[in-house]
Amino acid sequence: MYRVSVEMLSWLLHKITGFSIIGFLIFHIWGMAQMSQGPDAFNRVIETYKTPLFRVGEVLLLAAIAFHGLNGMRLILGEFTHWAMQKHKLLLIITYALAFVVAVVGGYLMWVAE
Repeated sequence: MYRVSVEMLSWLLHKITGFSIIGFLIFHIWGMAQMSQGPDAFNRVIETYKTPLFRVGEVLLLAAIAFHGLNGMRLILGEFTHWAMQKHKLLLIITYALAFVVAVVGGYLMWVAE
């Protein structure tokens, strides 16, 4: 039976979060273009961004950016330092833990801010 390791999960999440961030950037540029079409269009886009669906999306975006950035730093450390290769599982656990904390605390702060 095929077993998914935490390293493989990290690799897969790194790819998924990277593509998600690119998707957000494309959506963000499109939204900015819509906003430039006048005050009514601007207000429509802002009201859409205030919906619960978009607020959940913002929290998920924060989680994706946190994981992608921290995992990227872990990978860079692994490329340039010998000790990071020896401690790769510990660094992976720290990456997951820090990304989780950033997502929960930051997501809470984003959610309660109006």
